[in-house]
Amino acid sequence: MKEGVIIINTSRGSVIDIHALLQALAQNKVAAAGLDVLPEEPAIREEAELLRSIYHKKYNLETLLVDHILLRLRNVYITPHSAFYTREAIQRILDTTVDNINAFVQGRTQNVVSGK
Repeated sequence: MKEGVIIINTSRGSVIDIHALLQALAQNKVAAAGLDVLPEEPAIREEAELLRSIYHKKYNLETLLVDHILLRLRNVYITPHSAFYTREAIQRILDTTVDNINAFVQGRTQNVVSGK
């Protein structure tokens, strides 16, 4: 590819080899990157879990580290992966949230999740 390209990924985090992307950014082969998803994105929200041994088996910690480096680079832009957030879906989420809060305030249980 040409020097100084800009890479945009709006599909899946695993589509791009982020280790190669990080190296290409460091060498200025890639000028910038726009990412709305990272390979270990769910893990970033659960960093405290890194201390637990099962966590190490669940996520690739090396890839998670690269995710964090990419998050801090000035020429990498990462947006929330929101492919399925239509207006209708967001409205249903908001309606369900309001219904749950109202039910809680009234002392009723609603949308109970069972571990079974």
